[in-house]
Amino acid sequence: MPAPNREHRRAHPEQSLAELWPNYLKGGYFDANGHPRLEYVARATVEPLVRAMSRAHPELKPHQLRRFFQHCRAIEARLKARTSSWGAELTQVMKLDSAAADAFGKSQPKIPALFHEFIRENVAAVKTETDFLDGFLRHFEALVGFGSQHLQERERN
Repeated sequence: MPAPNREHRRAHPEQSLAELWPNYLKGGYFDANGHPRLEYVARATVEPLVRAMSRAHPELKPHQLRRFFQHCRAIEARLKARTSSWGAELTQVMKLDSAAADAFGKSQPKIPALFHEFIRENVAAVKTETDFLDGFLRHFEALVGFGSQHLQERERN
C-alpha cells in the first residue's frame, strides 16, 4: 500500500507554481526602475496561489505558514537593528529551504508541495539584502495575509 502522503497527493492533485503563475520570479522582484513589482503583493496574483495551497493540503493551518514567516521577520529585525550583517543572515535565509523540505518530506507532510516550491523558488531568487527585505519579505507577507483569510474560513467549517 502506498505511503499516506502519496495517497493524499493523488487524491488532491496539486498545481505547480509554473501552472498557477507562468514565469514566476523570472524577472526578479523589481522592475526596470528598481521598484518592487506589484504582482508579488497584489490580491489578483497572490490570492490564487494561497487558495491552491489551501485546496491541495486541507490540513494546512495559518500557524504553519507563519512559522516560516516569523523566521523571516526575525532576520528582518536583526538586519534593521544592525545587530547582524547580510552575510550572516543569508545563511538563515537559506535555512528556510531545508526547513520547508523537512516539513514537506514527513510521512504526513505538514505543508503542501506548492508551499515547499514557493519557499524553494524564493530562497533561490534572494541574492541581496534588498531582494530579501523589499522583494521576498513583502511577497511572503502578502501570501500570509491572504492565506489567513482562506485558512481561517476552512477552520471554522
